[in-house]
Amino acid sequence: MIERRAQLVEWAQAVIGAHVDAAGEAITQFCAKPASAKRLHRTRRRLARLRAVLEDLAVLAGVTGTFSERIRRVHKRAGKVRDADVLLERVESYCQDAAGQERDELARLRTMLRKRAKRMRRKLTRELQK
Repeated sequence: MIERRAQLVEWAQAVIGAHVDAAGEAITQFCAKPASAKRLHRTRRRLARLRAVLEDLAVLAGVTGTFSERIRRVHKRAGKVRDADVLLERVESYCQDAAGQERDELARLRTMLRKRAKRMRRKLTRELQK
């Protein structure tokens, strides 16, 4: 029975380790090019998968709550950046079809969203470098 438990712990640690490695690789690629929406999305996906594995296996593998909480915070911050990117893309597509005052309002919104996304990216990058 004890041997079986040790095997389960080892398996859980290996699964978590593989997801940590994948998330780490995605984070490294994002940090090399933080303006890349594709790299941000990949990082966010990897962090989501890591969070899911941690929710199921953290106790078995002996992972601390501090580590799980940090992954949750980083994933949430990456989600906010991604949301701003998606909204910005939509506004930009609306700008192409708009005219007159509507176009000016959308242009102001686009400028505001670009600044917001840039600020959020900086915060995410700082969080990842801690």
